[in-house]
Amino acid sequence: MKKWICKVCGYEHVGDAPPDVCPICRVGPEKFALATEETVVPKEPTKPEKQWKCTVCDYIHAGDNPPDVCPICGVGSDKFVLVTSKPSALTAALIDNSDEGSARAALEKISYGLYVVTSKAGDKINGQCANTVFQITSQPSVIAVGLNKANLTHEYVMESQVVTISILRHDDVDSVRNFGYSSGRNKDKFADTEYILGRNGCPIVKGCIAYIEAKVLPGKVIDIGTHSLFIAEVTAGNLVEDVDGLTYALYQKLKAGKK
Repeated sequence: MKKWICKVCGYEHVGDAPPDVCPICRVGPEKFALATEETVVPKEPTKPEKQWKCTVCDYIHAGDNPPDVCPICGVGSDKFVLVTSKPSALTAALIDNSDEGSARAALEKISYGLYVVTSKAGDKINGQCANTVFQITSQPSVIAVGLNKANLTHEYVMESQVVTISILRHDDVDSVRNFGYSSGRNKDKFADTEYILGRNGCPIVKGCIAYIEAKVLPGKVIDIGTHSLFIAEVTAGNLVEDVDGLTYALYQKLKAGKK
């Protein structure tokens, strides 16, 4: 077997090809050199690079900026947060050093639910995971749903103007993996998922603890750059099981335990 040496940190890898990512300093295969018993590979002088963590699959990227697309789960740069050493206290220096990366890390601490959002286009159905779902008013009941414009579900909501939210059980990690890690353009996410079509024709995940059906209000789609915010009036819904729902923070803990 060949031996490869990381020119940044000196890590040695044995195999036919260098690793995709150095497990020590997280650089890519281009930073590895093929070594022999007679060869010593000097480390390249380098300044510490920032590290960015994908909040969906935990992939770590090294560089001044997050990647445009996660190579593991395919989400965009907006799902990456800067990995930093934890400050011991709030100080003026900490405030002065705030940047885009530190703000992303702070935003990760906002509490979110984690839901399966579904829609339809004719006879076609699709769903995705989303955490931007919240109630705006109670009389009438109006919710807001944020979706990435690149996602197939966004395309279906734009066409049909209807959407359904399946609220997941607190331990339903499998639904997140099924609906959150790949695109409906590449797989049928409902092939192995039990569901029932709601009144608006959108699928409801059968294992959910509650669901909400809604219709987008006329002219109430807000363009937010990479995403759209759909303002929709609730048309139906039910509480299926009175237990706690899945939150984004809880999912991160459960996911780590299942690795």
